[in-house]
Amino acid sequence: MSASHSLSPVQADLVRIVSKYVLLEESRRNLKGRCPFHKDQATSLMVSPEKNIFQCFGCGKGGGPVEFVMAIEHKTREEAIQMIAGSN
Repeated sequence: MSASHSLSPVQADLVRIVSKYVLLEESRRNLKGRCPFHKDQATSLMVSPEKNIFQCFGCGKGGGPVEFVMAIEHKTREEAIQMIAGSN
């Protein structure tokens, strides 16, 4: 098994990844920010540190660390996993 696949996507810190692209603010148990996937005038992107998932209530995008990297970087699942593994 190669080093790029030794990291489980579930272990990747979604908050750290999203914070590279979006300014996040605390909102009770979650974090919120402006969604980078559509023109967002409000803070419709919610990130759950506890569950390690995100959801935009404006455009509907959601998922975990791999799905976020796939969408923001326009990468395949394999490329996104390699990017995440390489950044840790």
